Amino acid sequence: MSKARHARPRRSTRRVARTITIAGLGAGITAAGAGAAFATDYTVKAGDTLSEIAQANGADWHQLAKINNLKDPDLILIGQTLSLDGANKAAAPAPRKVSAKKAETKKTHKVETKKVRKAERKVRDSRSKDRSTSSGKANLSGAWAKVANCESGGNPRAVNSAGYYGLFQFDRQTWRSVGGSGSPASASAGEQLMRAKKLYAQRGASPWPVCGKYLR
Repeated sequence: MSKARHARPRRSTRRVARTITIAGLGAGITAAGAGAAFATDYTVKAGDTLSEIAQANGADWHQLAKINNLKDPDLILIGQTLSLDGANKAAAPAPRKVSAKKAETKKTHKVETKKVRKAERKVRDSRSKDRSTSSGKANLSGAWAKVANCESGGNPRAVNSAGYYGLFQFDRQTWRSVGGSGSPASASAGEQLMRAKKLYAQRGASPWPVCGKYLR
């Protein structure tokens, strides 16, 4: 006669949630352990806030409020049981990434901006020089500045009714003899100075009987 076998009691497949105390939340907010993402419910204790409960259980407080039909998330009662089941975990915002192409575009834009500004400075400097040499007094120094001031008051556009022009009061024939063309008063102050130095190399200070004393 065979012995009756006692059937072994089947082990429950239901997992038992163990709770652990979450440090730092004062009242001891608990979360599920041993394989569970978080506990299926939570009993509100003194000092709890919905955001702390959600944070301790890795959930989003908006989801907790929705699941528990909380019209006012700031109003939860001591002893109230909150369901945590079905709450999505809070997702951290993804860091913004700048593509290599966008970064290169920004770099190129900066370089181009620097080039444009540099070009604008050159134009301004050029215009400033033109103003100083094409009208008003020229930027001369030393003995030649004294000669120009003596002859024309330092005005490169000075015209004498006797037929003398520019800073150093060239007549047209003398101006052409040193390579000039057109009217001396129409040339830049730099060209007038260059022609005057060339004339001085050929004839000394004699072309300027009075003002040439500054060149001796």
